[in-house]
Amino acid sequence: MRRLAPLLLIALLAAGCGEKQHVQSDAERVKMESEFSQVAMNIADATITSGPADETTMEQFTNDYIALTRKYADDLGDAEVKKRLTDEVSQVQPWCLQCGVLLYRERAKY
Repeated sequence: MRRLAPLLLIALLAAGCGEKQHVQSDAERVKMESEFSQVAMNIADATITSGPADETTMEQFTNDYIALTRKYADDLGDAEVKKRLTDEVSQVQPWCLQCGVLLYRERAKY
């Protein structure tokens, strides 16, 4: 019995280490969508002017968007992350080619 007790303990501990999927609540979903909307509005504000958009600002907003997709990747799933990143390319690439490259590189990770 003394030999089985450590093995049983290890088996129980290992069984508890399984991956548990987080289910996003409605409030968490609203918060996530709000964060994405805020970054999208920042990008829209930067590109709405009649002149060229400031590339440094656009890169910062693009990096913010990428950070959000990483933060919520588990909740969104790979397909949705790819879709969002691809959609964002069409929004930023006309004003910032480097931003499009950043988004495509991030998309390739999923």
